[in-house]
Amino acid sequence: MGGERSGARAAGSYFERTGPDTYAPTSHTQGPWNPEHQHAGPTVALTTRAVEHCLATSGGDPLDVGRITCEILAPLTLAPMTVRARLERPGKRVRLVRAELGQRGRTVLTASAWAVAHAPGDLPVRSAPAAVPHRPPEGLPSVDPTRRPEWDCGFMASVEWRFADGGFGRPGPAAVWARPRIPLLAGEAVSPLQRLLLTADSANGVSAELPIDRWLSISPELTVHVARLPRGPWLCLDAETSAGPGETGLATGRLWDGEGLVARSAQCLLLAPQSR
Repeated sequence: MGGERSGARAAGSYFERTGPDTYAPTSHTQGPWNPEHQHAGPTVALTTRAVEHCLATSGGDPLDVGRITCEILAPLTLAPMTVRARLERPGKRVRLVRAELGQRGRTVLTASAWAVAHAPGDLPVRSAPAAVPHRPPEGLPSVDPTRRPEWDCGFMASVEWRFADGGFGRPGPAAVWARPRIPLLAGEAVSPLQRLLLTADSANGVSAELPIDRWLSISPELTVHVARLPRGPWLCLDAETSAGPGETGLATGRLWDGEGLVARSAQCLLLAPQSR
C-alpha cells in the first residue's frame, strides 16, 4: 500500500457492477487490518442500497428505515459479491427487509432492516431538537490518515476527514466530520442512508482506545437506529469505544448533520493483540 496512491485524491468507485446483483470490489474498499480484506463501511452501504431498492419496489406508500443491523459472518475479501434483498414482513406502516451478501458460494454478511411509515411535517413534541455539539466542517482542516502506515489503505483515502475533537493516532473519544469522495457505483449518487451506514462503521476506528498497529478492533456487527435521513454532504461521527473485560469492547456513535442528530450506532468488538 504505497503512500503516493493512498494519499492522492480518490477517483473511481467502491464497486464495479458486473451483473444485475453482482459486484466487484475495487481497491477503494480495502481496510486497514488486512490488505486482502475490505473495510465493512462500503459493503454495508451496498447492502443498504439493496434494502432501499427492495422497499421502493414493494408497493404501497414510501417508508423510512428506522433500524438496520448488519452481521458480518466471515471476512469480507476483495472477491466478487452477490447482493440480494427480500421483503420478509410486508405491511402498510411497518415492513421488515432481509438482505444477504455472498462471496465464493457462501453468505458472508446478512442484514435486517425495519422500515416505518413516512409522513410529512413535524411531530408535536415538546422538546426542541438537540443542537450540533461540535464545530462545523467548514474551517476545520482535512486530515490525511494514510500518512500513518497503520491507516494507509484504500478506504481511508477515499473519505475526507475533518476532526472537531480527537484524531487518528489519539486514543479515546473523537468527533469527526466525514464525506466520501467517491460513489458506491460509477454514475450513481450515494443515498443519504447509504452514506450514513458507510460512515457509522468507522466508529470503532476513529475512537480506538488501543493503537491499531498493535491491536485489532474487529466488529462482527453494526446496528444503526435512524431518527431521520441526513441532509447535506457532511456527517459528524461522535464516537466512543469502551473496553470491557477480557477481549470485549463496545463502540457507540452519535451521527449528526448540520441541523442536528440523525442516528445512533453501536458495535460489539473483539479487541486482541495483532500478533495472535
